Amino acid sequence: MKSVYFMAKKANKLKRGIRQSRVDMDGIMSAYFREFEKGKIADGLAADTIKAYRKSFEKFEKDLGEQAELAGDITPSLLTDWKAAMTAEGMTASTVNHHIRNIRVFFYWCMELEREYLPHFRITLVKKQEEPPKDYTLEEINKLLKRPTNKDKFTDWRSWAIACFVMGTGARIGTMIEIQIGDINLKDGKVHYRHTKSKKAQIANMPPQLVKALRDYIAEWRQGAEETDYLFCTLSNEQLSRHSLRTAYSNFANSRGVEKTSIHGLRHTFAREWYYNGGDIVQLSKILGHSTIAMSEKYMRLHANQMENTFNQYNPLENITKGRGKATKTVTRSR
Repeated sequence: MKSVYFMAKKANKLKRGIRQSRVDMDGIMSAYFREFEKGKIADGLAADTIKAYRKSFEKFEKDLGEQAELAGDITPSLLTDWKAAMTAEGMTASTVNHHIRNIRVFFYWCMELEREYLPHFRITLVKKQEEPPKDYTLEEINKLLKRPTNKDKFTDWRSWAIACFVMGTGARIGTMIEIQIGDINLKDGKVHYRHTKSKKAQIANMPPQLVKALRDYIAEWRQGAEETDYLFCTLSNEQLSRHSLRTAYSNFANSRGVEKTSIHGLRHTFAREWYYNGGDIVQLSKILGHSTIAMSEKYMRLHANQMENTFNQYNPLENITKGRGKATKTVTRSR
């Protein structure tokens, strides 16, 4: 039995060797990428994510030439050279890491046991200075959330409703452009997310102020819309693209005297205000659709130093020595 096992193992290695040498001779590491891409499409990965993987791989091929074609040349030092080259181009650390993350997913797929297209090695990101929060000030938010007048155009109403929606739910752009009229229940304050980054079905809560804003938006511009019509649509009642949404929102923000034009910044602001108001980070993580609490904690870490008022309010020393934390019952602590 033992000899049969080792014979089979040797045969598998030989097959992998033939397959590897065939790819190296042809000089097409891209053949592996096509297999990777095909699998990700079959798994139902978002089109934008697959597009990002493809762009990063194409850049990898373009920057490194023949070295990117030969599987045997894919080494940690080659990745180090690529990082250095991208940095020399003037790319920010965030952009460099964007490409490294994408190519890492592909290379780790190549390293998996059932394939072993590449020997296993660790791929690290470049270190970068932590960026300041992308959030808005309350003054800016108040400008964005001011209700339009009846004289304002449809795109202004739509951008206003979108700003209200993000500040009320923390939703992503990809989620909002998929919402149909039939997905919202204004009576119960619920919304069904057809699309989420994790691809998990989600029923989200809508606060009363968001319900009121949506009622006004629908009464003004979406009255009589069909259940299958998109909530945030184009002027011709078609689905809104991410690019069109961002462009229209940018114009809207500028028209309100707000220089920041990031819709994702509204999501950061939602998280910040949730945190400042004493919200639970576990619940926040679920609302934002983060796969781990660590991602939500990253949002919050940048705001920790600004929490002086809350810090003093909940600080044990302050409460005990100043008598603000009077216990309702005696608690015996073990020594």
